[in-house]
Amino acid sequence: MDFSDAPAESVLTANTPESAFGRKAAQWALIKHRVDTQTTLLNKLRDEMAVDLREVGIQDEKGSYIIELPRPLRVGEKSFKGMKLERYTSQGLDEDEAEDIARVLDNEATANGADAVVYERLFPMVRQFDPQEAYVLYQEGLLTDEHMERIFPEKEGFRFKRVDA
Repeated sequence: MDFSDAPAESVLTANTPESAFGRKAAQWALIKHRVDTQTTLLNKLRDEMAVDLREVGIQDEKGSYIIELPRPLRVGEKSFKGMKLERYTSQGLDEDEAEDIARVLDNEATANGADAVVYERLFPMVRQFDPQEAYVLYQEGLLTDEHMERIFPEKEGFRFKRVDA
């Protein structure tokens, strides 16, 4: 989309709203390219250093790997004396295991004459909307266009993108 009737070579030097936007777009594209390139290089370097840390680093009591540098490095306002591949944990969830445990406990309770309540409490029946059923009801004439528009309202959003030539 052209913003001006001015010749293309003057777009970046003219003093118009269109040319100002053109300069911003050019600057954005250049910075984005640099960031993408640097991110690729950074990720590759990070992956290589992670291998190094696992192979020759010292493992601490928490399972992290550390390599101290021969001398501290200062970059910008920050200095550092080593690198760490820090181990962390997070709580997972195994629903299949929970279901197996609940069934075993409920079977044991039933065998002993008690109520089987563990499975019901861990896996309660939950009412859930079925969007496909809404379309079936619409096809059957039980829901109208107005109903469908209210059930499935259109949403608007914007995404920042480059328009390729």
